[in-house]
Amino acid sequence: MKKHILVWLLTVALLAVAWGVSKVTLPDDSTIAPFPVAATIGEEAVTRNLAVTITDVRLANRVTDAKGWTAEGSWLVVDLEAASVVTQELSTLSLAQLVVGDRTFSATDRGTTFLAQRLITGVPRSGSLAFELPADALTGRATLRLGVPSGAPGGEVLLDGVIDLPIALDDLPLEGEVLLDETGWAR
Repeated sequence: MKKHILVWLLTVALLAVAWGVSKVTLPDDSTIAPFPVAATIGEEAVTRNLAVTITDVRLANRVTDAKGWTAEGSWLVVDLEAASVVTQELSTLSLAQLVVGDRTFSATDRGTTFLAQRLITGVPRSGSLAFELPADALTGRATLRLGVPSGAPGGEVLLDGVIDLPIALDDLPLEGEVLLDETGWAR
């Protein structure tokens, strides 16, 4: 009788351990899950091959650039300085996304923006990124996500080299017009 009870207790114990192991085991995609570096405005954030200082974030009804391009709408403009850290090879700011709730918006390539800007190792370049947003995406919280290609085939952005800036959209004043910074050397 004691032997049967011991077998049942051991079985229950092993099942409990197996259940515990299944709960603490990481998901299959955890090897490529992001390890984002949190950024704050005015402070440098550094990942594997990207150093970024976000200098300003603004909302606007219209954006213009120095060459005369202009666009009406709901815009989030991010002024930044960026440089590569390790190598210039394949160092372009190719990942520039704004995540608002469950929606993701890419930076516009219209006008003169910092999107796909070639980065120089240790020498910051400056410019602006602009995101055209629907009117219902101008409230709540958002996350700006920036990254450079890993050097893998196809220019895939490794998510361990991502910089995230949390943005409280409700706290940003809405400006009538914003001039995009010219892309150039940082001051």
